[in-house]
Order: sequence, then structure tokens, then C-alpha cells
Amino acid sequence: MNIGHSSYTLEELLLRIKEDDQRAFDELYTRTWKQLYVKTYSKLKIEDLSKDIVQEVFVDFWNKRHARDIQNVQAYLMQAVKFKVLDEFRKSRYEFVELDNFIEQIRDSNDADSQLISKEFFTALKAWTETLPAKRREIFKLKYEEGLSNKEIADRLDVSVKTVQNQLLNSSAELKVLLRSALFTHFLFFFGS
Repeated sequence: MNIGHSSYTLEELLLRIKEDDQRAFDELYTRTWKQLYVKTYSKLKIEDLSKDIVQEVFVDFWNKRHARDIQNVQAYLMQAVKFKVLDEFRKSRYEFVELDNFIEQIRDSNDADSQLISKEFFTALKAWTETLPAKRREIFKLKYEEGLSNKEIADRLDVSVKTVQNQLLNSSAELKVLLRSALFTHFLFFFGS
């Protein structure tokens, strides 16, 4: 007697997929494809590219089914799509207009995979801030950790507002390079070609 895959949870399908069950994979695809496509399309607004990205996520998922330790299939697939979209932004030289949202989503996510990424990301960010010159580091922390305005920082440190702006501009440029490099590294590590 063959029990239909449609009655399995996503996690049960994952277990079957790890046993090389192609029909379980097909069922997972059928259940999750549309939601992943809608999410991708909402960011890129390009139908064919969005379909290609979702397809790449599923091909990668199947090819690395034995290597991944996935706790939550739906969350994993959504994160994979987010990373592929960001990779597309990087390849196409788009600006990271949604970088702040991405960072917030990583920070606020409750699933184990995102918490691992979040921990690594914020550890790298802290290490990077420690490499900044003392004054620039202080200004950066006052701005982004304490949320002070440029004027408040200038008053507190007895420097001009222009100095604060210049230091933040320099920090932002360095951070942008670091983030692009870090995101690319995560793409290669988690979703290598």
C-alpha cells in the first residue's frame, strides 16, 4: 500500500527527500513553489528571472539534500530565495535598497538557520567596528547603537556636524564593501554553484 505524499508535512517530505524520494520532492515543489515565486517576484518585478531563481533554489535543494541540516523547510526555502534575490542584486549591480530590511529580517527571525546567520553576521560586524579608527568607531557606535542624531553626536564629542557626517560617510562606504563581500561569501557557502 502506497500512502500519498500529499498527507505528509513539509518536514516529513524532507525526510523522504533525504532518502532520494523524487515524488516527495515533487510534492514539496508543488506545495511551496508559488509562495516562493510570489516572494521573489515582489522583490525583482521580473517574471522570468523570478521563475529562474525559484528553480535554482529547488535544484540546489535537491542536489544538496544530504548535506543540509534543515530544521524548518519553509523557512529554509524562504531564506534561500532571499539570498538568491540579493545575489541577483549584486550581480546586476543594483544598489542594496533593501539591505536594512534584510538585516532586520535576519535579526528578527526565529528559525535556527537564520539565527546562525544572524550570529555570524553580527560577530563579523562587531569585529569590523573594532578595526575602525577610534574616533570613527565612536561616532559609528553613537549613531547606530545609541541612535543619536549627527547634531547630538557633534555636541557630545565637541566636533563639527560636518566631521560627524564625513566620518559616517567613510564608515558607510567601508561597511558597504564589507557587506557585499560577506553576503557573497554566505551565498557561496550556503548555495554554492
